[in-house]
Amino acid sequence: MVNKNNYTRKDFLKTAGSTALFATLGIGFYGCGSSTDAMDGTEITPPPGGNAAIAISNNGNTITIDLTESSVSGLNAQGGWMLIRNASTLVVNVDGSTIRAFTSVCTHAGCSTNWQFSNSRFECTCHGSRFDTGGSVVRGPATRDLQEFSVNRDGDELVINK
Repeated sequence: MVNKNNYTRKDFLKTAGSTALFATLGIGFYGCGSSTDAMDGTEITPPPGGNAAIAISNNGNTITIDLTESSVSGLNAQGGWMLIRNASTLVVNVDGSTIRAFTSVCTHAGCSTNWQFSNSRFECTCHGSRFDTGGSVVRGPATRDLQEFSVNRDGDELVINK
């Protein structure tokens, strides 16, 4: 006799199979909204890993990035980018020397943590909006450009003012 309050073997196998399939395919569960969940923090892409806490300081509306730190060294090359989740900021090296910064809050539905970058395009993976390295909408559903922030570089120090 099976207790209705217990998980049956069949329920377990269905859940485990679905979880394994999603993990194998790299599918995650994401929602629209601001970054207030357990994944809050700094996400550096590329390179993975490193000690981002040393490389990046977020003081209110000013973000300072030490480009000598290995965790953010990807920003020194064309196409290097990062998402600073706890500051809702996207940063990209456009051409090897020009670095730009934008809000990571998508102008479509307010998603702020689900970004990819390839072929000089940011994509908000919540609903597929794409933006170029100038923050302009390339493909909707977003209809407004990303807000750009001021970026000043002094040697190996990058200062972003929001």
